[in-house]
Amino acid sequence: MSKHQDKCSFITDDQAEHMGADMAIQFMLMTLFQIVSGMADDPQGFRSDVHRELADLVATYKLPAMPEDTERKIRASAGKILGGIMMRSCEQGMASKVS
Repeated sequence: MSKHQDKCSFITDDQAEHMGADMAIQFMLMTLFQIVSGMADDPQGFRSDVHRELADLVATYKLPAMPEDTERKIRASAGKILGGIMMRSCEQGMASKVS
C-alpha cells in the first residue's frame, strides 16, 4: 500500500461526502460562470471584473468572531477556490475558441 493510500484511509465518510459536494459545487459554478461570461461582449474583461469584485468581497466579508489566524485561513481558502474557478473558466473559454 502506498503512502497516499494510507493518508486516504483516514478520511471519514462525512469528509468524503463533504469533499464530493465541494467538487460538484465548484464544477457547477465553473460551468455557469463559463456560460455567462461567454455571452458577454468582452468575456475576458467580464471574467476579470467578476474576479476583482469577488476578491474584494472575500477580503471584506464580515465573518463571525473568531481567531485572526482562522479568519486568515478561511479567506485564503476562499480566494484559492475562486482563483481556481476563474482560471478553469478562462481555460475552457480559450479551448472553445480553438475548437
